[in-house]
Amino acid sequence: MKQFIQVNWCPQLVGLAGCGKTQIIKGLLNELTGASDEYIQQTINFNFYTDANLLQMIMEQFLEKKAGKTFAPIGKYKLLYFVDDMNMPARDPYDTQNAIALLRQHRDYEHWYDKSKLTLKDIKSTQLVAAMNPTAGSFTINPRLQRHFFMMAVGFPEQSSLSTIYSAYLNKHFSKFKGTIQEQIGPIIKGTLQLHAEVERSFRKTAQNFHYEFNVRHLTNVFQGLLQAKQEAIVEPDNLVKLWVHEAERIYGDRLVNA
Repeated sequence: MKQFIQVNWCPQLVGLAGCGKTQIIKGLLNELTGASDEYIQQTINFNFYTDANLLQMIMEQFLEKKAGKTFAPIGKYKLLYFVDDMNMPARDPYDTQNAIALLRQHRDYEHWYDKSKLTLKDIKSTQLVAAMNPTAGSFTINPRLQRHFFMMAVGFPEQSSLSTIYSAYLNKHFSKFKGTIQEQIGPIIKGTLQLHAEVERSFRKTAQNFHYEFNVRHLTNVFQGLLQAKQEAIVEPDNLVKLWVHEAERIYGDRLVNA
């Protein structure tokens, strides 16, 4: 994906909520901006109320006037706009999304208009990177903008990958704890993954219970709670198990509608 950005192609990650699209792109952008003095980045989070006026104001924050009607990022940088949840803006009476229309105009012609002076602004040295959830918002975006992106589907990590990731964090945190507490990490991770799979299978998302949507974010929240454990509080393996039960009840149990 880095190579595509460097040759001015626009990547777009598409996947369900919680599959890691945002973190993948942010990690890539941090790597690009940290490794060289060539790029700077700006994250733009779209929502239902994002419109063209607000979007243009946000996109102009890192731009400065160069010469005549030309605007570009500060210095000699190239500005990477990361547009998250790109398909979320509300549709207007004409069944279009004016924020999407502004992005399309910018990508097609590299310009937009000054709303107060009604003069043209040429926008140089910028590029789009995007992510979207196809099951939310407007489900699709204007094909005239979509044609500028190459899409990559992002699936959920496999159980083995999740186990490896969470084991690395928990083992490091609990390595300083006394006794046999660290021996409980393996069973806890396995139990959490099984619990998550059972909850997903048992509590389906419906029109009435539309919040029954469980993904990797909920798994991560359970382990983030465990990583708050202090050595003086967790002195026996039972303490860690009870903490895990508490975190699992708060993350999963509190979302259910009845006992």
